[in-house]
Amino acid sequence: MIRIRTKIMIFVTVLVLLVNGVTFYLYHSSQQTIDQYHDSFERFIILNQISKQTTEVYESVNAYVIEKSPRYLDDYHRLRDQLVDEKEKLIGKVENKDNYPTVTNYYNMIESFLEECERTIEAFQKEDLNQYSFHLNEASKVSRFIQETTLSLLNSELTSYRAFYHAMEQKNLYLQAMGISLFVTTIFLSLLTALWFSRGITRPISLLSSSARKISKGDFSGEDVEVRTNDEMKLLAGTFNRMRRNIRELIKEIKDQSELDRLLKEMELKSLQSQINPHFLFNTLNTISRMAYLEGSEKTSDLISSVSALLRYNLGNLDKPTTLREEVRIVKEYFFIQQTRFGDRVTFNTDIDDTCLDIEIPILTLQPIVENAFIHGIESYESDAEIKLCVYEEKGQVMIEVHDNGVGMDEDVKERLLQKEDDGKPELRSQGHSTGIGMKNVVKRLELFYKNKSEIQIESAVNQGTMIRIAIPCTVEKRGDDQYVAYYGS
Repeated sequence: MIRIRTKIMIFVTVLVLLVNGVTFYLYHSSQQTIDQYHDSFERFIILNQISKQTTEVYESVNAYVIEKSPRYLDDYHRLRDQLVDEKEKLIGKVENKDNYPTVTNYYNMIESFLEECERTIEAFQKEDLNQYSFHLNEASKVSRFIQETTLSLLNSELTSYRAFYHAMEQKNLYLQAMGISLFVTTIFLSLLTALWFSRGITRPISLLSSSARKISKGDFSGEDVEVRTNDEMKLLAGTFNRMRRNIRELIKEIKDQSELDRLLKEMELKSLQSQINPHFLFNTLNTISRMAYLEGSEKTSDLISSVSALLRYNLGNLDKPTTLREEVRIVKEYFFIQQTRFGDRVTFNTDIDDTCLDIEIPILTLQPIVENAFIHGIESYESDAEIKLCVYEEKGQVMIEVHDNGVGMDEDVKERLLQKEDDGKPELRSQGHSTGIGMKNVVKRLELFYKNKSEIQIESAVNQGTMIRIAIPCTVEKRGDDQYVAYYGS
């Protein structure tokens, strides 16, 4: 996360670096221009000095020959040394790739000129008239060549200087345009950044304020406040969004718990429709069962025991969950009662994995499904009716399947059984049996119990039987007194 303070520091740093960078570039460019101008001007001075000193050296030699005065000889030596110094500057200051041949020749002519002057002095001091006159004449010729070459080099330098001056003017205009552009860019960038910062702060605050006003009015259904900046405002918006989602989930949980309580009350009312005292009924059935056993009617005793167990389970504490093992046990008791009633007309089969039977499950889940399979599926069959209960584990879920080879159902009935919301149509219910609990009640309680992590499927077609499959998590987590929520085991 990049803090707002960090963003401001980055912007100021970038702005300072930009301004200083451009300022340094302008300074460096102007310094280059000054250096180029200084070099050009220095070349003019060197060439002018060489031209002037060549003339002075020749005049001093000529004066010494005519006047024979040592003063002129001293002047000659002084001026010659100066000319030698200026000559050495040609290589580093004047010479370049364009005038290399000319400057080299110019350099050699100066050396020749100085050599002729030295020979003139030597011949004069030996009083060799012919030799010093010849060398003096040669020095004069070389001096004229030097003057002509100097003019040629000066003319070349002037030509280059005109191009340099034109380039300098263009560069000056470019630098002026850059300065103006920098000024405009700095102002524009500052305004743009200020707008960006203000929008990144004020817009999220405005959205949060609007959402907070809706929450204060009891409206928790708004969309999440979206903040694209990765700073404190994003953290604040994310915390606000999580708080609102948590409130929505809490409200939904309260509503679900209220719906579960209503369904449990409905089950209790169904279970108490007979308005018979449960203890009196259980005691009476147990007494009849013992009497039948003592009289030798063991099958009758077993039947009465099964009825007693079934009624005790149905009239028990419906607020607490039970285990799948207990649900299977009660279904087997129900199987025994119905098989005693219908004999060979119906067959009950089971295929149960015992390791899956210790998980939590809402009470009265399997029996209503088996009742519906019997009443709406196979009760009308005179023979070869079959119901099968299968329990097994698959992909981290416990699968419960109830099969029958009965009359089946059409798509409309399947949709009504699995519909989560009330569509206004009467629910299909069992008639004349122990629970009277509808299939939709079972479906709804499973969704609430497992927090929508359970799955219920119905595969059926008319006259082709029905298979109801329930997939539930392998484990459940206890959360508070007698309140359970499903989760998948690791």
